[in-house]
Amino acid sequence: MCGRFLLVSSVEQLAERFAVDEVRTDGRPPRYNVAPSTEVYAIIEDDARRLGTLRWGFVPPWAKQLKGSPQPINARVETVATSRMFAPSFKRKRCLVPADGFYEWQARGDDQRKRPYHITDPDGAPLAFAGIWASWRDPGEPDHSPLFSAAIVTTDARGEMANLHHRMPLILPSTLWADWLTASEDDAPHLLDTVQALPPPRLTATPISDRVNSVRNDGPELLEPATVD
Repeated sequence: MCGRFLLVSSVEQLAERFAVDEVRTDGRPPRYNVAPSTEVYAIIEDDARRLGTLRWGFVPPWAKQLKGSPQPINARVETVATSRMFAPSFKRKRCLVPADGFYEWQARGDDQRKRPYHITDPDGAPLAFAGIWASWRDPGEPDHSPLFSAAIVTTDARGEMANLHHRMPLILPSTLWADWLTASEDDAPHLLDTVQALPPPRLTATPISDRVNSVRNDGPELLEPATVD
């Protein structure tokens, strides 16, 4: 799964990295502990490629109310095209969620605690998570602005990640960014075949301290390597 990540690249750096045509968000300070239910950067494309923000926690258009409704942060690649929750967005509303790395927790055998790891591209380049998004409007407040939300697509862990956890975010290479953003409804099923056949991404995993466990902690000290006992 993907439940926490970091994003320290600036809007300008992301716009250049992802060849964005239009930026629709103000710059935000670096974040080392991005958690669900917060605004995250996202890239979508229709007539132009745009960088903006979406709320992390998917709210389907048919939800009757926000409070108490399911708001999943992840969508499994195996079922994203068939589930009632995600299928409409997979067909027409796919996005990229940029990240400078993410966190995963490894079980410690009989120990109840889990060891956190910081996972990143070995070259330090921002990662592109496959995502889907939706627009929801409160039925009781039709004049209010819609809520735009997203879920990160996950897949079976492979490569370095398989030693830490059984799931991982679906990380797309630059050669597939345009296809993920613009594939038609007819081409979307073939797109799934392509992304599921991708080789394991190059990733580096570094053990870090338990400070990352609390979303209240947010700073570069979270990335300091920890000794593995």
